[in-house]
Amino acid sequence: MALAETGAKVGTLSRRLSSIKFAHASAGHPDPATHPRVMAVWEGIRRVHGAPPEQAAPLMPPLLFDVLAACPVTRTWPTPATTATTSGRRSRSAVRAHEPDLTGARDRALLLVGFVGALRRSELTALDLGDVAEHPNGLVLSLPRSKTNQTGEHAELVVLPRAGNPDRCPVVALQRWLELAGITEGPVFRGVTKANRAGGRRLHPESVTTLVKGALARTGAPTTGYSGHSLRAGFVTYAHLRGSSDRAIAHQTRHRSMASLGGYVRISHAWTDNAATALGL
Repeated sequence: MALAETGAKVGTLSRRLSSIKFAHASAGHPDPATHPRVMAVWEGIRRVHGAPPEQAAPLMPPLLFDVLAACPVTRTWPTPATTATTSGRRSRSAVRAHEPDLTGARDRALLLVGFVGALRRSELTALDLGDVAEHPNGLVLSLPRSKTNQTGEHAELVVLPRAGNPDRCPVVALQRWLELAGITEGPVFRGVTKANRAGGRRLHPESVTTLVKGALARTGAPTTGYSGHSLRAGFVTYAHLRGSSDRAIAHQTRHRSMASLGGYVRISHAWTDNAATALGL
């Protein structure tokens, strides 16, 4: 009750309650959640404080195409300064030629791989080069662990087909990033230094949200409501709008429940075959 009054969401309270139940069961104690008073309080909390879970805004075409186009391509360096030496001569510091922007290449690859692969942010950042295999039709990602495969008994496969437009192709973008960054093993998505060099450490899952919002900000679009989950949500929503079946979508997203999948597309689906759109007002 105290947590609910401080603003904790029902989902958070449910996870806390599950942890308490598990701890008691592990210690051989009765489940306190089955006590009538606890059950009554819990039902009251759900009635008063229950609300639909917050969902990330889907990032999908055409906005996604604008975001990709806004990713920087070339890193430009300031003109070197001229300085005076003790002999009275003037010298210039070494000139560094303009070069491909690694941050832009990484962001473009991450956005396309995350969208087409319908990947969670934790799956994106956990991806290693050894998990990427070539295929005549594109690339295949082998995810050793995920939210729905935490034990890693069977790797989940995600396909990245080649796109007709190379500027929107996840295969081209990923291979370009790997080539520019000189990555031959280890984490696929890494930080980029101020000197335009790829670091050795993988990105943190939280940084995917920062990256998505930053990519949106380059276009001048609002960033409110978007997060690292917007790429996965965007794939589901856009694939549904393009006529893909729930079964085909779930094949890529690896959803086990069609009900969970339906939560992504409920807004767009509300407009399908709805009499309100044919009133002619």
